[in-house]
Amino acid sequence: MSDIQIQLKLARQDFTLDVNLTLPAQGITVLYGASGSGKTTVLRCVAGLEKAPSARVQIGDSVWQDHSNGIFLPPWRRPLGYVFQESSLFDHLNVHDNLRFGVRRDRKGLNPASLDEAIALLGLGDLLQRRTHQLSGGERQRVAIARALALQPRLLLLDEPLASLDHARRQDILPWLERLRDEIKIPMLYVTHAAEEVARLAHTLVVMEHGKATAVGTVADVLAGTDYPVILGDDVGAVLEGTV
Repeated sequence: MSDIQIQLKLARQDFTLDVNLTLPAQGITVLYGASGSGKTTVLRCVAGLEKAPSARVQIGDSVWQDHSNGIFLPPWRRPLGYVFQESSLFDHLNVHDNLRFGVRRDRKGLNPASLDEAIALLGLGDLLQRRTHQLSGGERQRVAIARALALQPRLLLLDEPLASLDHARRQDILPWLERLRDEIKIPMLYVTHAAEEVARLAHTLVVMEHGKATAVGTVADVLAGTDYPVILGDDVGAVLEGTV
């Protein structure tokens, strides 16, 4: 799969989104910045939930939007998974039926093995018969991620999936996200303003400010840059890689 191309220009009330990104089709690309910097707007445009009047979105050899050629695929025709801040599970269904719901409604006739793989990858085997109100916040988000993965998307979008969790629950789910990063071949766009998530998850970092991408590259390169110094959180200014 070749690179991901995202070109967007969209006027909002507080800023104008204007980005031109070429991102690797592997690993996790983190969109980092303060609230209102345009991170979620990028995800919504990539998903087709918002239609930027001037845009090109291409995933590998598949063009999802190209305003110059009149191309705009609606969200249901884009092979992607979307995980929101809230898990949005169906309370009247147990975990297994929540997972099967998306697959059952998908028209591609997916291999049922994809659901089993998602269950194993997110460690949900012991939770399948539980009702959703019996789950912790971290468990609910793992179910939401597995539901998105079961559709075998070409791209997985995660919009601050840990924002609604307390510190302990975030620590529970971060290792599962690291496992996704290391074991699946689906590229991910991940929105956050949490320094720890950047440091632990990102292959590629896009720093957003007032609708612009002020820095793009590997985490180490972006944090080492001097043109636009980037500080993550209150005190994280560099990420050092090593093996113990």
